[in-house]
Amino acid sequence: MFKKAQYDETAESCIEILSGTHPTHNYTGAGTNNSDKSLLLSLAKQTYRGTPYTDRQFELVKQKINFYRQILIDVGVDVDKAIGNLRFPLRSIDRSRWIGIRKIDDINYIGVRFSFNKKLINFIDELRSKEYTKLYDDKEKIHYFPLNESNVYKIISMLKEKSFSIEDDLEKIYEKVQIMQNNKKDYIPGIYGFKLKNLNNKAVEYIVSDIGNEPNSNNLALYKDRDALYGIEHFDEEDLNESVRNLTTLSQKIVRRKHPNVLIDSNEFTVNHIVESVLELNRYPVLVCLRADTDFDDMSHIYNSFKNIFSNDDFCVLYRKDNDTAENKYFNQFIKLNSLNNSLANNSKIVYTTQNKVTKTLLKSNWKPKSALVFGCSRTNKMETYLNELDLVMYYDTDVSPFLRNIEKI
Repeated sequence: MFKKAQYDETAESCIEILSGTHPTHNYTGAGTNNSDKSLLLSLAKQTYRGTPYTDRQFELVKQKINFYRQILIDVGVDVDKAIGNLRFPLRSIDRSRWIGIRKIDDINYIGVRFSFNKKLINFIDELRSKEYTKLYDDKEKIHYFPLNESNVYKIISMLKEKSFSIEDDLEKIYEKVQIMQNNKKDYIPGIYGFKLKNLNNKAVEYIVSDIGNEPNSNNLALYKDRDALYGIEHFDEEDLNESVRNLTTLSQKIVRRKHPNVLIDSNEFTVNHIVESVLELNRYPVLVCLRADTDFDDMSHIYNSFKNIFSNDDFCVLYRKDNDTAENKYFNQFIKLNSLNNSLANNSKIVYTTQNKVTKTLLKSNWKPKSALVFGCSRTNKMETYLNELDLVMYYDTDVSPFLRNIEKI
């Protein structure tokens, strides 16, 4: 590729010479700063491939040519002639920034358009922290988000000072939500002075019944723990801090989570810590998802932690193993000897299942878990779709699998 290059008294040739790769000059690049070497090589590779500079790249190129002017003169380059001469016309870049409503498959989305910018990418990643799916048009450089008032407010609040044009329809939604945000007590569902407000009466009755009491200093943390489930968006911070302060360390982390899926580090917390939090936050019934290679150890550990709290009738194991190995036989015998072979009932407290599949018993039952505990953080977990319906899924492992997204390490 490099052998075809010829010296043509252009800015491109100057950069190729400075990178030490131009075939018509013996200069090796020894006189350039180490901090510039990768940049010069990258620019040289770009023009060898026939890709023109952008206007901003050209400004940077001229800076580098002027900075290394003497080196170029020493190897015979007419710098004044070459610096303003281009081998290829400048490449046009669409640097427009806008936020608007766009349709994909007849569904309206918020579209956020901008050319590559590392800081803006970080903003987008922050906005996506609670999104399950990523929609991005790489060709048009448009990021898509579900169209709802919450996303409109977050996106425009974060980007309005970043030179984005905002379409009128979204501007109107934003202004409406802004009024609501500035008058939260009149609009935003929440707990103000230990009173549930801006929720319909049926919702209030259900929430209070589920928790067991009206909001107070002792149970406010439980309301916070279920804020996504209940649609509660506001808490008085001082009251909340006082309530959360009474919890164990792990429970505090769970209550303060920003995502339904959390990773609990097995190097920092034991299974007993998790059991303690399940009880403290009243997060049972709990679905326990076992790994095939450690299912006996994990099942027995959970059983031993809960057996003095719940009766054996409250346990249920939804699968058995083939009696083809001693380990499998022991797994099945443990279930039988401890009377864990109960049918799944609406009042079952601890239900074990395999991660290898979603059992028909679970799908057909009216039993609903209030949380799930998943041993390991693996991409092979076949329960993931079922678990997405829950507002608290605890993955117990040392780290998040790189193949899994949207799991918050707490």
